[in-house]
Amino acid sequence: MITITAAVVTLGCRLNQADSSILSDRLRKAGFQIVGEDNEDSPNLIVINSCAVTATAARKTRQTLASLRRKHPYAYIVLTGCAAEISEDTVDSSDYDLLLTHTNKSDLEAKLERRFNINPPKSAHNVLSDDKLVFTEGAYSFYPFKTRANLKIQEGCNNFCSYCIVPHVRGRERSRDPQETIQDFQQLIEQGFREIVITGVNVCNYQAGGLNIVGLLRELLKVKGDYRIRLSSTEPGPMVTELVDLIAETPQLCNFLHLPLQAGNDAILKAMGRKYTCKEYKKMVDYARSRIDGVHIGSDWIIGFPGETQKHFEDACEFIKSMKFSNLHVFPFSPRKGTPAATMSGKLPMEEMMQRLETAKTIKNQAISDFTHSMIGREEVVLVERQCSETAYEGFSENYSRIRFRSKDNVLGQFCRINVTTISEETMMLAGKQIL
Repeated sequence: MITITAAVVTLGCRLNQADSSILSDRLRKAGFQIVGEDNEDSPNLIVINSCAVTATAARKTRQTLASLRRKHPYAYIVLTGCAAEISEDTVDSSDYDLLLTHTNKSDLEAKLERRFNINPPKSAHNVLSDDKLVFTEGAYSFYPFKTRANLKIQEGCNNFCSYCIVPHVRGRERSRDPQETIQDFQQLIEQGFREIVITGVNVCNYQAGGLNIVGLLRELLKVKGDYRIRLSSTEPGPMVTELVDLIAETPQLCNFLHLPLQAGNDAILKAMGRKYTCKEYKKMVDYARSRIDGVHIGSDWIIGFPGETQKHFEDACEFIKSMKFSNLHVFPFSPRKGTPAATMSGKLPMEEMMQRLETAKTIKNQAISDFTHSMIGREEVVLVERQCSETAYEGFSENYSRIRFRSKDNVLGQFCRINVTTISEETMMLAGKQIL
């Protein structure tokens, strides 16, 4: 019997990774053997799950497509993901054979049936409820090459921030059926995954089967096993307090929150269409720190939004310094066609944008350094994900600090309690001693 192989290449966020895992499961059930893109023999099929949230992401999609076409000239290439929604602006159609938007991604197996002589399962994929608020994937997460799994629970966004393309390419908010979500979670635990990352566009707005995000997490935590759960990016809002309380009382939930701020000035936040002020945001962070020991607070910061004056930027710098983030993702403003911000006046000259970006990166690096130094002397539980040498191991703590230590035993894939002792100033990697 001839083996047909497929590789799924993922660009972008954790939600894309979760989408790719579901695509991999569907392809596997349709008869494909899932392989890496760099497999010794070129895959028969390559699915590129793309990103277009910024101009940089769109450029990477173009480059990846062109590179894969050159490297695997005989592979059948499918483009899906966010770049497929705006393909005329992002990619060369000669670099792919089939384009699938989010809405017709459910047709993947049918589109491949004749070409690869497969007999796809008859189960329906990405089915919406009558009110279009709840969906089922009709497949589970499949991660053949990963040690940590992302679990998709939600899709779409209703916020329509003035700079963001996501609601335009992923649609309105809808939540995954809780029964399917719990079953997917359980099969990941049965496969041996020790950390599950909960992901979606806006997981705080999960609503399905009478459950909000806290209710869903409580149901997931009923699944027996030695694991922990990490939340991916969580939008600032009313649910944060309830989430913080749950994390504080639940050892299996990581002491980690990524709360995208986007701007450190109220005028710019309003122009962005964000739903909070700096004071309200700070109140959420202060509450999290008061309730959760050693909590990691990460954030995002967009530099050079249209109309951002030097005073706006200076105010933002001071506010963001005061927040003492554990990590900070810094982005230059990227106009996306079809969003209000793309046509706003007051865009920064590129030279000034780059100057502000360098200042922001300095603030980011100092914040990371301060947080990492604060870890020295703490005891942390590390999920070991990598063996660096015969006795050296590396992994992440609950608050997402990368820690390396030595062990005479093979502890790969295990939870180990570590006393953090030192830090590498060059790499910001922590080191410690195993507590036996």
